[in-house]
Amino acid sequence: MTISSDDYRRVGRAAAGSVSVVTTCDPQNAVVGLTVSSFVTLSFEPPLVMFAIQHDANSYRAIVSSGAFGVSVLDARQVGIARCFAVKGADKAAGVEREIGKVLPVPLIAHALAHVECRTSQIHISGDHAIVVGLVEAARARDGEPLLYFGRQYGTFVPLPGS
Repeated sequence: MTISSDDYRRVGRAAAGSVSVVTTCDPQNAVVGLTVSSFVTLSFEPPLVMFAIQHDANSYRAIVSSGAFGVSVLDARQVGIARCFAVKGADKAAGVEREIGKVLPVPLIAHALAHVECRTSQIHISGDHAIVVGLVEAARARDGEPLLYFGRQYGTFVPLPGS
């Protein structure tokens, strides 16, 4: 029995996730990146993170060629940035306030809840996506409200009473 593409997409939309932007520079030193809801911590020792990306995406090629990437976990007020980096083509970084990593020269989204600077450690091709594993070289976080993605919509987290 094979699941239909529509059914599988509905299942994927049922899983809420934090919203992050993964960025790097291409060989011409232009900032490239994409919005992901698949960013997760993988290991504490050594510190590893991972995310999924279509392996035919321009950002994927840039991540492979640069060998490093930054992850910016977005604040609830950064929905415009999430939408901007979710679109294919164009100069996604135009007009987006950025900073450069403290350890690696990777671009990061200013005012994000967290920043992670990574060297590309492993890449696993699975289906039409690649799982990119990064060795964390630097990380920092601040308090704030996360931007979440659920059912094709952006939103925020509301704690349940008594939790």
